[in-house]
Amino acid sequence: MAMSTEFNIANDKRPKRMALLWAYPALRKLPYAEWDEVLKQAKKTEFDMIERIWTLAGLAAVTYLLRLEPDQAADLSLPMLYLSQFVVAVPLVILIVGPAYLRCLRRGLDGVIEHRHLAG
Repeated sequence: MAMSTEFNIANDKRPKRMALLWAYPALRKLPYAEWDEVLKQAKKTEFDMIERIWTLAGLAAVTYLLRLEPDQAADLSLPMLYLSQFVVAVPLVILIVGPAYLRCLRRGLDGVIEHRHLAG
């Protein structure tokens, strides 16, 4: 029975690795085996004041963008109205608030890497 040499993207770590390196360039300073642990530590980082304001302003902006005129709201059933707003809100929150989360994680990652270099 011959082994298959077919490329299986589900088992390949390269797409994940490439995405992580794109999002967190500082990971290049560490071996791949340590990435998961370092990212777990970086996720514990608290938002700073800029990121908190960014998040609140972003959520306020998304809420404002989701408003409907009374005649528009009357045309839809309540579950359909909520579903349509949810479908629109999720990508908006990701686009507007997501960079604040990414900034926080990058800042935390830099701190963890710096702490490892000072300790090690």
